[in-house]
Amino acid sequence: MASLQQLHAQLLSEWKGQKVDSVIKILTQMATALHDKQALSAMDLNALNVILKDFHEVSALSSIVKGDTEAFNNAVQQALTLYEICPAHAENKYLMIGLYLMYLLSCNKLADFHMVLERVPHKEHSANPYICTPVRLEHSLMEGAYNKVVLTEKNIPSPYYSIFINIMVSAVRRNIAESIEKSFKMLSVKDAQTMLLFDKEPALLDFAKQRQWRVDGGCFMFEVEAAKPDKVKLDTAQIAEKAIFYAKQLEQII
Repeated sequence: MASLQQLHAQLLSEWKGQKVDSVIKILTQMATALHDKQALSAMDLNALNVILKDFHEVSALSSIVKGDTEAFNNAVQQALTLYEICPAHAENKYLMIGLYLMYLLSCNKLADFHMVLERVPHKEHSANPYICTPVRLEHSLMEGAYNKVVLTEKNIPSPYYSIFINIMVSAVRRNIAESIEKSFKMLSVKDAQTMLLFDKEPALLDFAKQRQWRVDGGCFMFEVEAAKPDKVKLDTAQIAEKAIFYAKQLEQII
């Protein structure tokens, strides 16, 4: 079996070549090698920390590429812990913190989001693109400014942010769709496209098909259920109106 140092060199080479499947195999081999306490004890501590940094960072980023957000969560926390122990090897710290904030936001773990953010120097909240992106997204989601969430997708500091943006956009569209279904008996395809923040009609129609929406004469038809008096009723009409307002803002911006 190759030594940890050899595996590390292979990892960097394959990762640079974007050979993700090969990277995953090497990471598995490295994970085994990192349990060899005798071999690790003979290594220079600084060299070992560099290997650990690259191992955890590549594990986190390759998990994003593979779409495995839970594996990303595990790996990025290991990387962040290493940065605290070895600040000299924390050159990618804010990228990793930013991605972790995006992950927490996409999971709606707002308490954890704010706890992590509190440990970041306040000046970085607005000055560092890796940090200010999730900060602005959180504000937009809290305000219901869903158009800004979609617009963020076109202006991200790293392509690794895309998966989390997509998760959030999907959640936003799902919430708007639920409001539409409860608030309208009929809605034109054009208005639905605006409300749901789709650039193109075919994407809207695919979305509508997944939700089993019925189309008739260029309109979606809904069967709005009668409200039950014994249950708390959400003001879905107001939610839908808010969605329309921000959607029209989006049209003006574009």
